[in-house]
Amino acid sequence: MKWFWQREDKPRREKAIPAGAIRRKLRYTGRVQAVGFRYTAKRWADSHNLTGWVMNLIGGDVMLEVQGTPAQVQAFMDDVANESVREGAFIRATLVQNDAVEPVPEDRFSIRNVY
Repeated sequence: MKWFWQREDKPRREKAIPAGAIRRKLRYTGRVQAVGFRYTAKRWADSHNLTGWVMNLIGGDVMLEVQGTPAQVQAFMDDVANESVREGAFIRATLVQNDAVEPVPEDRFSIRNVY
């Protein structure tokens, strides 16, 4: 018997590194905190089936790692760049770090607490 407050188990993606996956460590500066950047980044990452994480840094920047195919990662970075130049946008992100890192087994994109 399930109680009304118990959630149903949802199938999760298996934690694995997909074939051909790359992982990028990205750091953005500018107007990226207190404007919904982390939640917007999660929405974009989910829409491109990327895994990884995003978090605010104490100095006012945002650091994230995204993992997926090269095309998926580039599409994510294009989303950030396009939003940053859109008239009336709250987010004004400038990419200041773009490093290749080793892919890791994971199953989702998450929002982390401040580092």
